Amino acid sequence: MENGEYYTVAETDEDSNLPRLILGYILHGERVEIYKSKETYIVVNTQTQKYLTCIGYEHAHYVFKECVRVLAPEGRA
Repeated sequence: MENGEYYTVAETDEDSNLPRLILGYILHGERVEIYKSKETYIVVNTQTQKYLTCIGYEHAHYVFKECVRVLAPEGRA
């Protein structure tokens, strides 16, 4: 069984107006990522090609965990 991989990006002195990656997960080429943009968080799911804007980190992390949970099709588990 293949397991996915979590990843983050080291802090850099990039433009603070651009979204920055907080946490990501990759499995079978599909990704789920949390970005922070000013005071909001954005969860991106490449499998469904959708994103959700969240006000707080707790909500963003919950959505992230649910996306990761369903990322692996049942046939591969």
